[in-house]
Amino acid sequence: MRGRKPKPTALKILEGHQKSRTNFAEPRIPEAELTPPRWLTLEALEHWIELGPVLRSAGLLSQGDRPAFAMLCEEYARIRRSRKAANADKARERYRRWLTEFGLTPSSRSRIKSTAEPPKDELQVFLEKKA
Repeated sequence: MRGRKPKPTALKILEGHQKSRTNFAEPRIPEAELTPPRWLTLEALEHWIELGPVLRSAGLLSQGDRPAFAMLCEEYARIRRSRKAANADKARERYRRWLTEFGLTPSSRSRIKSTAEPPKDELQVFLEKKA
């Protein structure tokens, strides 16, 4: 598909797009389990364990995202195993693209909205109980 990537429905609503251009029937996919696929290599599995909880707590990892996240982890493993500079450069570029898809770079993170509830400040919770 050519052109810009479509914006998520939640973002269109927040920005006030025309209702006729908003897909209100967009499928809702449940949060992902953090159990990694069995076929991941050791390096990819380590990356899954490192990043999986981060993405899930940010509301960015759903059941439908698991295959893409597994591919991100495998690209990371390819970089670590790569001996030739040309292969490493290609793997790094693919890995960077996957990071961008999941909002894991500073610039891409500024463009997404999370559905996860922000963590509560312990002091604020304590003060609310006292009031």
